[in-house]
Amino acid sequence: MSKIIGIGMLDVRNISEDLAQEITKIEDIGTLVESDESRVLLKNCEKINVASTIKVPKEINIIIQNGKMKVDRDYLEGLVKSVSIMVNGILTFENDIDIKLFDDKVYSVLLNGKLICTKRLAVAVQSKGIINGKIVNYNNDYKFFSGNFKLTNSFLKSLKSDSKLAFEQLIIIDDIDIKLLKEKISNIQILDKVVMLDEYEDEISPYIDEYYTVNKTLIPQGSGGVQYIDGDISIDDISIRKYDHNVLYVDGDAEIYLKDNIVFDQYIEHLICDTVVCNEKTYEIIKDGLDKNVEVEIIKGKLLNNKGKLILSGNLEEEVTIRNMGKLIFDENLDYEKFNENVASIINYGLIEVPEDKLNTVNNKITDNYGKIMTPKEEKAEESNDDTEKILYGNVAELKL
Repeated sequence: MSKIIGIGMLDVRNISEDLAQEITKIEDIGTLVESDESRVLLKNCEKINVASTIKVPKEINIIIQNGKMKVDRDYLEGLVKSVSIMVNGILTFENDIDIKLFDDKVYSVLLNGKLICTKRLAVAVQSKGIINGKIVNYNNDYKFFSGNFKLTNSFLKSLKSDSKLAFEQLIIIDDIDIKLLKEKISNIQILDKVVMLDEYEDEISPYIDEYYTVNKTLIPQGSGGVQYIDGDISIDDISIRKYDHNVLYVDGDAEIYLKDNIVFDQYIEHLICDTVVCNEKTYEIIKDGLDKNVEVEIIKGKLLNNKGKLILSGNLEEEVTIRNMGKLIFDENLDYEKFNENVASIINYGLIEVPEDKLNTVNNKITDNYGKIMTPKEEKAEESNDDTEKILYGNVAELKL
């Protein structure tokens, strides 16, 4: 008897009767693609931890894409027969596709990620399969721009007059020729958020559909201008010196750690972000420059943020707060006296591996535990498998039987 384990996409539609009788277990599968025939042949097979199952007739071809996939009218018209589309990532159906063409050419859709399409097509796509993730649908006759889009005069010059545009997130912080904007744009749809200088609001808001309902952030100009940061940022005594009386808009979190008595507004006059992570001393330095909507997380020492695999060994020479979102290994050679002295707290969302004789020492530092804490012995025991079944296929991205 055999089993199949750890497959991203497993297509069993054409499985033979002999092979089906040999397989007793299918485990840890991302997507299981079946047919009516395969369901009968595998009716006695145990299926464990299968994220999604979809039935597709054997004669239908499957198109698989990991990452980004854009489908337009030319793409669909080039297909000889209907297909099943499976995407892990972002799937975009362009606005030149009508419902009839989509219905004729697409048998089913399985998406783990984000769907981008017109409002007209959204219901048709959802009715064809499974969408695990976010659906972004925009007005039917608008041109869509995904992600964070920064509006500039050069972009405006490239447009036809009276363009209708849809943006996921629109950033307007550069000098904009308002006369040119009024000539080139008739309507703007905002799907997520608009970020713009407050001096532009009166001129631009009439062009934004249902502006009163839009999620918006208005930014003061600042004597040194505005800088936009796409994603999280860390600021310390050295990196802060690249700013000069700027307004800083961070589309994410800001970790700030200042040791010296720095005059914050000499570098950053105003800071807008989701969350500021800092210690008490730093907060006293920066508090007057924070936007009123910024959340503040006060920690002790410096933040040690692990999102991958990190091995702690040797000495910890400065006070830290540890946030683990990956795998954190405490080595036997770590100086645990320094650890006790300099680790303020540990917040765990992932896996922590600790020597058995140091388990209590580390546990005493954990203030919040949303993950798992194990000794090396326990981890090896968990990884060992007493199952006598033979693994027929394992750890494969895609497998067709």
